[in-house]
Amino acid sequence: PLLVELAASLKEVVEGKASDPGRPVIVFVPGLHRQRKLRHEEDFSFSLDGDAEAKPSDALQEIILEGPPWGYHLVASVDSYNNVNRCLGRKAAGEFEKKVLFQMSAADSASLIDSGKAADLGLNRALLYDEAAGTVEIFRPYAMPESRWLGE
Repeated sequence: PLLVELAASLKEVVEGKASDPGRPVIVFVPGLHRQRKLRHEEDFSFSLDGDAEAKPSDALQEIILEGPPWGYHLVASVDSYNNVNRCLGRKAAGEFEKKVLFQMSAADSASLIDSGKAADLGLNRALLYDEAAGTVEIFRPYAMPESRWLGE
């Protein structure tokens, strides 16, 4: 329901029916591949029912494709390239400006970032791809520190 509500508010902003909230809306979806209701499905059917219930997967696609210029962003994790295609579809997968890749096959890496560099990563290494800047940076990911440590 939250995604449908966010997509509706985005649509109002895009159409000029509502004022721009002025602050970004960031949706976090860890393990997107586990959320079956959010999987993109090619739907070629036509509905004449104006009261048809909005689907969460369509709302997610709307946020991915139309949201960033209006301050609506998605941060998601997916476990494999096959699941990226299964969950998002090729069009939506290409809309992500920044991508973090761990070690994977050269073919999957090339499909995601047009480079096979993720195949050369070792254990405990990741790659940050920034499409806008055209940069690829290798880094060592760490777990989030405990709140006690942050307090100190």
